[in-house]
Amino acid sequence: MRLPLRPHAPTGALVVLAALVVLVATLLAGAGTMARAADEPRSAGASAGSAAVTAVDAPARRAPAVRRVAAGGEHSCEIRGDRTLWCWGRNTYGQLGLDRTGPGTAIPEQVGGSTAWATVSAGGASTCATRTDASLWCWGVNHRGQLGDGTRDVRLEPTRVAGRQWKQVSTGWFHTCATRADSTLWCWGDDSAGQLGVPGDQDRTTPTRVPGADWKRVSVNGWSTCAVKGDGSLWCWGRNLFGQLGVGDNRDRAEPTRVGTGTTWSGVSVSWTHACARTGAGAVSCWGRGDQGQLGTGALAGSTSPVAVAGGHVAKRVAVGEGSSCLIDDAQRRWCWGSDVYGQLGDGSAPGGSSPVPVVGPGTWTDLSLGWLHGCARTSEGQRACVGNDERGQTAVPGTAARQAPSTSTSPRTVTRREGPLSFRIATFNTVGNGHTRPYARDDQLAPARMRAEWTARALRTLDADVVGVQEQTAEQLAAILAAGEGEYASFQTPASGDLGVESALLWRRDVWKPVERTVIRTQFISRELDRPVVLLEHRATGRRIWVMAVHNAPWEYQAKRDKAVRAQLARINELEATGVPVFYVGDMNEKETIVCKVMAGTTLRSATGGRYADGRCTPPRGTMRVDWLFGPGDATWDGYAPSRIPLVRLATDHWVPVSRVTLP
Repeated sequence: MRLPLRPHAPTGALVVLAALVVLVATLLAGAGTMARAADEPRSAGASAGSAAVTAVDAPARRAPAVRRVAAGGEHSCEIRGDRTLWCWGRNTYGQLGLDRTGPGTAIPEQVGGSTAWATVSAGGASTCATRTDASLWCWGVNHRGQLGDGTRDVRLEPTRVAGRQWKQVSTGWFHTCATRADSTLWCWGDDSAGQLGVPGDQDRTTPTRVPGADWKRVSVNGWSTCAVKGDGSLWCWGRNLFGQLGVGDNRDRAEPTRVGTGTTWSGVSVSWTHACARTGAGAVSCWGRGDQGQLGTGALAGSTSPVAVAGGHVAKRVAVGEGSSCLIDDAQRRWCWGSDVYGQLGDGSAPGGSSPVPVVGPGTWTDLSLGWLHGCARTSEGQRACVGNDERGQTAVPGTAARQAPSTSTSPRTVTRREGPLSFRIATFNTVGNGHTRPYARDDQLAPARMRAEWTARALRTLDADVVGVQEQTAEQLAAILAAGEGEYASFQTPASGDLGVESALLWRRDVWKPVERTVIRTQFISRELDRPVVLLEHRATGRRIWVMAVHNAPWEYQAKRDKAVRAQLARINELEATGVPVFYVGDMNEKETIVCKVMAGTTLRSATGGRYADGRCTPPRGTMRVDWLFGPGDATWDGYAPSRIPLVRLATDHWVPVSRVTLP
């Protein structure tokens, strides 16, 4: 059963089924690999996943045999039959191990010369692998000590981790864990949520032993860790915002806590917000966030305890990505469920929507790995095939990037102009820019911007926002938000405006609103003036119109800068009010009661939270006030106003997100 992510949402970028069928058939036939050249970073104007595709001629010969595959955040790796290691995709932090950073590659390149490799784990922006001599090597980003070499320095090529007899390693964005031949478990990197499973909450830059013994397999991602012991018991610890630890509640754990007492488990896989595991008999259960069907139960609901995946499959492998899950069954078929926004289910259908139950894809398979938004697998003939998001060339498959461009079409509607109230939901959302949150930046404790874009899009749908001002994002973040929303939202400005142009933007639902006029007001922000969108929207169902101004004003001690910006913004609001069309003023004003009094004194607008201005006296709203605001006409009725911190919002931003239904008479 394939479901759209929202009943009236477009089904995603259109693509013919034949393209994927031909692709899989080509891979299964062992044809040489074609790849696109991947610029990194993409130009600011590119839509997420819409980079140009360049086919590279490949000789008509069988592709090299593959032993293992590993899909990471935005890169992938494989160990070939001769035990050489090859990686491709994004390389911003040297995660490909090629002794360089900068532009990545969609063409696999060899790592570490002729060294014989045994296992590999591609993390968020780092990679770790074991050699056949049981030594462990890591490279890439190291801002939380996740490479385990005693430093926080980026490593551009394999760097040895202390210790011997390493068996299996799993690396995420913030931390890494690995087992040794003596069945001990060791973790290192960030411990802010207790994900290292050791006393204390400080970063560890070298391997630290996790209490307990008889550890066999481990999986990490986000701020969570799960591991299976030799007796078949399963243990998880770390962040538990969505119940992704599977222990029956949402409370974080700083030490290993048993999952599913009485069940014998044989393998586990962890994503940012959910996990799946298989029993010794091959049954698969999942837990955590489930709003995209990633738990495979047939419902779009989460669970804090393991729930059985529908279909009764006997699994030999199980893997999870963010929002989706897959297994390989005892007949070597690949079944996947959850989000298919980027075609990551690989079942041959057009990308888009989601499936809350497993769907089968073509071919036969023996190994499987899912990254953030893409996956790679090994065919029964020893070939590698990847599907899903290809923004950074991480699938090494030509033409897949084009599948991800959001649809710009809108179903035609008959506009019936009528008298009476107009009701819709409006919000403002500070997305926190990548400039603040990238590794080694001020707020690098937040998740990477690419994943936060996914959660932002999901949060907007969960909050049912029809109009929303967004602030701080880069052009690339905005493009990713629009792609994750599958074209449900339009924006002004657009990603083509560049980072400064989209620092404040307005989003609206395409099937609810039609833009009539799009303009900007240029106002002061710290050391420069920036464009702020001012958009005239027409409600498709009624023909009624509203003006919306979305702003972001200077933070911290820059009061004079804020005063200058607000004076210009209120002057424009007065001009808009003179047209007789209702005006809304939303954004991160970086002021509390001060901005309320300025707005009420200088315009006829009022806050969604109340407040009063009469006889030259201002009475601010009661209760807690924050810096993000919604203002609208004085005759508007606000219903259900709340500064939201739902789990998806907490993952995406450190701000509260004000949202309310507003009704115009």
